[in-house]
Amino acid sequence: MNTGRAFILSIALILAGALSIGIWSSKLVSLIAEKDSLVPTPDHWLRDGATIALDHVAQVNILADGKTYRLTSRGKLPANLLLQAGIPLFPGDLLYFEGNEIAPDVELPDAQAYALQLKRARLVTLLAGPASKTFSTNATTLGQALWEAGVSVNAKDKLSLPLDTPLVGPLDVTLQPSREIAIRTASGLHKTRSAAETVGEALAEAGLPLQGLDFSSPGAEAGIPPDGLIRAVRVTEEVIVETSPLPFETETQPVADLELDQQSVVEEGRYGLSARRVRVRIEDGAEVSRQVEAEYIAQEPQSRILGYGTQVVQYTLDTPDGQIKYWRALNMYAVSYNHTSNGGTGTATGIPLAKGVAAVDINYIPFGTKMYVPGYGTALAADVGGGVKGRMIDLGYSDFDYVSWHQWVTVYFLWPPPETIPWIIP
Repeated sequence: MNTGRAFILSIALILAGALSIGIWSSKLVSLIAEKDSLVPTPDHWLRDGATIALDHVAQVNILADGKTYRLTSRGKLPANLLLQAGIPLFPGDLLYFEGNEIAPDVELPDAQAYALQLKRARLVTLLAGPASKTFSTNATTLGQALWEAGVSVNAKDKLSLPLDTPLVGPLDVTLQPSREIAIRTASGLHKTRSAAETVGEALAEAGLPLQGLDFSSPGAEAGIPPDGLIRAVRVTEEVIVETSPLPFETETQPVADLELDQQSVVEEGRYGLSARRVRVRIEDGAEVSRQVEAEYIAQEPQSRILGYGTQVVQYTLDTPDGQIKYWRALNMYAVSYNHTSNGGTGTATGIPLAKGVAAVDINYIPFGTKMYVPGYGTALAADVGGGVKGRMIDLGYSDFDYVSWHQWVTVYFLWPPPETIPWIIP
């Protein structure tokens, strides 16, 4: 090849290379955005083995604290993107990309746009007894936060807020742990747990509330005892009325058309009724006391009225001693006495003691009353005796004709009757 042809060929190759370089440069410029980063720069001549680094600018949207932050950035590190947007990141905060949780210090994959969501951790301060505990959480409810923090809550524990309380900010909550208690009632021993502060509250929680006159040991306002043992006593009171009969009295009244020594019931008696109101106290089914609140007469008794005859009638009777006329006949218990058995004393009227003299009860048979005693004969009431009472007659004898009497006998009171007649002789 001659020298002229070689020169022309060299010039052609140079022009072809230059044209190729010009074409490649225009394509690079068309792929780079205003804020994209290209290393080396587009106007830099490439050398054999050179490396080209291109970082595109991405659109970033960050949802945090109820606001949306928008920015453009070539960075892919979430922590730097938050810092660029002026969003602080606190311990416990969670960051999400495309719905998945991501670490703030792990680069995002290549993309033209990024959508990030920041979920703030909430501070929960738990007061349990004398101690308190503060922790951060991304849980949505209080119950979930406590569970994630390893705090066990028994169904009988007492929380100041419900477990489903949403966490939308810092939260203070008090936990009162429950403890085992035993409640003794008439039906047996009931074991349960309770976080109540007083005995009354614990009984109510256990479905055994005190009502009415019920009481507990310790009292309802007292705190739960150290041994957890509570006694609940059911109390009822009932008022009953106790009655008892009241006896009636017997009254007498004269009946003019009824013969002497005859009786008739003018009016029947009726028992009365006394009553008392008694309050009975019952504890656990057993009566423990009775208290009389009032006593009164519920029904007055009605007296029995017995009529006695006052009609004096003359009767006649044939006796071994002849016919007699009498106005009264009484069944009397007859005994006998004489001068010796009488201690040698005279009669009360001074009449010598002999057959025909009788000792009587002058409360019913006045001195001077004449009587006829079958088997004895006529007797005159002229003496008294210490043992002669009511329907008793002591028949007198002398020491020479004494006959012993100890028997019931009908004594006839001879006519005429005295001016004053004892209508009733017991």
